[in-house]
Amino acid sequence: MRGKNRSRSTISQLPPEVRDVVDEMVKATNTCTLADIQKYLAALDVTLSLQAISTYSRKLLASLEDIRVTNERMNAMVREAAKYPELDFSEVINRVAGQKILDAILSKPDEEWNDIALDKLLREMNAQTKAVAYARRLDIQSKDDTQAAVGELKAEFFSALGTEHPELYRQLVAALERRQKGAQRG
Repeated sequence: MRGKNRSRSTISQLPPEVRDVVDEMVKATNTCTLADIQKYLAALDVTLSLQAISTYSRKLLASLEDIRVTNERMNAMVREAAKYPELDFSEVINRVAGQKILDAILSKPDEEWNDIALDKLLREMNAQTKAVAYARRLDIQSKDDTQAAVGELKAEFFSALGTEHPELYRQLVAALERRQKGAQRG
């Protein structure tokens, strides 16, 4: 499937500073009309029909709306991800993608299943499963590495404490043993 061709309108080919002014005029729908834009361009020796300006304006506003909606969705995902700090943002995206796939599968009418290549669907599902498993494996490995580093740090701390401050070391060990015995009783 081919992607959408990029628009090459006369306005899009104008110098950036002129195009920026036209874009601002388009966005100022309450104060600028298509005729105002046409007059501005005519003053710069650019002749365009109102239809061409209207087409450019419609496409620009649609693009700006798409950007706004995308930003809203992204902000909603970030807010939702903040509720679960243990999740990596890529995990959040995987969950959203998985939910979209599940929604698409559940909403597909039975007669349309005949048109789907089963091997393609299985490959997509397999890729999704592998991505989730890989993210979990990385999370577990990261936790193991952190626990090992904490263990090494504790060992170095107690070794240094025992060498440099033996009395404090004995007091700390005694306090930890009392606490551990209390935890075992309770």
